[in-house]
Amino acid sequence: AAMAAAQLIRQCAKTAFWTFPSFMFINDQIIQVTRIQGDSMQPTLNSKSRTSDDFVLVRKAWYKPDRGDVVIAKSPTAPRELIVKRIIGLPGDTVMTTRTRGGYGMRRIPKGHCWLEGDNQLASHDSNSFGPAPLGLIEGKVMCICWPPSRLGVVHQVERDATRITKTLSPS
Repeated sequence: AAMAAAQLIRQCAKTAFWTFPSFMFINDQIIQVTRIQGDSMQPTLNSKSRTSDDFVLVRKAWYKPDRGDVVIAKSPTAPRELIVKRIIGLPGDTVMTTRTRGGYGMRRIPKGHCWLEGDNQLASHDSNSFGPAPLGLIEGKVMCICWPPSRLGVVHQVERDATRITKTLSPS
């Protein structure tokens, strides 16, 4: 019995040795489940009537940022924090801001940057506050809500406020 227990422990350790690194690699590099906190992406994420936060599936590998995508990114103002926002504009686009210290204005998005905004503009700290965000801060694209079950579904790409954006033909 002691020998069988030792074999079981050895087998569990061996399985953990190979499984844990594989799981960590997949979670860090390919696909990840992330909890969404806050109201900045309502009604798309964390509906007003929620009883719990939404959990989403984020595709990290093989992702090319596109207008209308909901993404997880490192905050440009607090790099240890993650934010969830929608890509409004890409490099070379010109965006009409919705609010800045000096009021409204036009901003051209520089190379290597994008314009990020929350769907709930009244509750969002976004590019209207911090300006164009480096594309390198984007961690991945939000693909779907996977929890709670009542909110299960795909997070769609939506290009908003087309009158506020002058697109470039080929983003750089």
